[in-house]
Amino acid sequence: MRWALWMVAAALAAWSQGPASAEPARVAADVEMVEFAFRPRTVVLRAGVPMRIVLRNRGQIAHQLEADYLRGVGVEIAGEGLYVDAPGLGVVRLNPGGAARLDFLPRRRGRFSFACTIEGHREAGMTGVLEVR
Repeated sequence: MRWALWMVAAALAAWSQGPASAEPARVAADVEMVEFAFRPRTVVLRAGVPMRIVLRNRGQIAHQLEADYLRGVGVEIAGEGLYVDAPGLGVVRLNPGGAARLDFLPRRRGRFSFACTIEGHREAGMTGVLEVR
C-alpha cells in the first residue's frame, strides 16, 4: 500500500512540474550597462554548463559588449524582434533601455576580459571579466 501511495505522489509531482522541456537548464546572470561600467564587473561561469547572460542598457547612451572569448563560442542572441544563432559573437550594441539575451556553452576555463568598445568607454573604465571555472 505504501509503495502505491509513493508511486501516486511521484506521478503527481512530475505532472505538476509540466511537460519536460527540450531546452537544457541554464545558469543565468544579469549584466547592466551604465555610464561607464558593467554591473557586475565579474561574471562567473561554469565550464560545461549552459549559460544565459541578460544584458540591459540602463544608461543614457548606447553601450556595447565585446569579448574575444565569445568569438569562438556558438551563441544564440535574442532581443526585441531579434533572434540570431551564430558560430561566434563579435559585438552586441544596445541603445538606452535595450536588452538582449545571450545563450552559450562555456568550455574553456580561465579569466577573459570584455569591454564596451565604443570610443572612450573602455578608457573610462567600462570593462569586465568572464571567469570560467
